[in-house]
Amino acid sequence: MLSGTMGPAARPTPQTLAYAGLSLATVGWAAGFVAGKVALGAMSPLVVAAWRYAVAAAILLPFALRQRPAEGLGRAAGPLALMVVCGGVLYPWLFLLALSRTSATNTALLIALNPVLTLLFSPLVGERLDRRRLAGVLVALVGAATVITRGDPAHLAALSLGSGDLVALAAAATWATFNLTSRHVVGHLTPAFTNCVIYALGAVALYVLGSGDRPWAQLAAATPTAVAGVVVMAVLSSVIAGQFFLVGVRTVGVGRTVVFVYLVPVLTALLSTTFLGERFLPAQAVGGATVLAGVYWTTRTVG
Repeated sequence: MLSGTMGPAARPTPQTLAYAGLSLATVGWAAGFVAGKVALGAMSPLVVAAWRYAVAAAILLPFALRQRPAEGLGRAAGPLALMVVCGGVLYPWLFLLALSRTSATNTALLIALNPVLTLLFSPLVGERLDRRRLAGVLVALVGAATVITRGDPAHLAALSLGSGDLVALAAAATWATFNLTSRHVVGHLTPAFTNCVIYALGAVALYVLGSGDRPWAQLAAATPTAVAGVVVMAVLSSVIAGQFFLVGVRTVGVGRTVVFVYLVPVLTALLSTTFLGERFLPAQAVGGATVLAGVYWTTRTVG
């Protein structure tokens, strides 16, 4: 009798599992940020992006073949094509290009505008943006800015719209477009199939665009550490985080899913301290706590 009453209550809900997966996804994204800096030390942005997606597509291919839609893509074909353009080609290229041209502070801060852009336009895909969720977004954004700027507001005033900064802003816009478009796909196609198509077609396009940089020659000449950086980005950021992201969109909605992006600067600071020897300042701890508060406030269920 006791086990019968406690069993169903102890079983996690799909929403709980989705939030747990999104928490793990933030670890993958943060690891990819650090790994990307390492890989860019030996290869150009287009080449890193191409090999990253090629590895990710190869990993997902067996799962995608088993989960391919029996009746074709149907109405998901158009949105999926837009996801390929935005998430498979433009975003990975623009993100790494910005990272190579401007500071990590500028890149992270401007790309962190992605959840704000996504949430502000989420009514376009039928999601309601209430005052409570908007307040949570603003709190999380303040925390992210505190972490990225290390508590010095002067860094914000010093932001310049140079070429790298504009590229980072464009990357945030393409990611927001990818997020909104994914809402029309996740209900028809599985995450493994969707991501495999995006990564495979993206890898081909990026390889062609970067053919002048001699992708094979760069890969052959790269250090083992740089190659490992590409693999880490592919496995953690693309495969694992990518799967959990689409599951989150399907389960709790795009608005609540993208808020977890605010955790990335916090985890990136921790990973940078551990693997790159960077100092972890008190301002980063305060900002991290603020980020967590904003994520909780935005994702909690009312009533």
